[in-house]
Amino acid sequence: MKIILDSNIWISFAIGKRLLELEYVFNQSDICIYTCYQLHREVNVTLQKPKLQKYISIERRKVLLDYMATCPTAIIEAQTTHCRDPKDNFLLSLAQTVRADFLITGDNDLLVLKRHFSTVIVSFNDFISLLR
Repeated sequence: MKIILDSNIWISFAIGKRLLELEYVFNQSDICIYTCYQLHREVNVTLQKPKLQKYISIERRKVLLDYMATCPTAIIEAQTTHCRDPKDNFLLSLAQTVRADFLITGDNDLLVLKRHFSTVIVSFNDFISLLR
């Protein structure tokens, strides 16, 4: 199963107490989590924001980035403009490029689409429910 985690999901893992759930997903042998340059950049920029510095320890930031580093990094080939928020189009393009089964997000601009070609767009909680 090919999945993509939106940057808001990655950041929420670092802020909250959900790193164990991220670990659970990573430990599923049939799941491959894809990233791309744009996603890495967005996560890194967000992690540097002063308002988040007080919520995310250096250790948690390192754990998160270590997880991201283990994911295959795709070069986006497809270009789409289907999202009502243009800055999220790269996620749809990534999903299309890798033929992802799921795009997991907390962003309503993406969730409202429900699907992009063969990629199902769901919240993290819905994805976890599907796994169990």
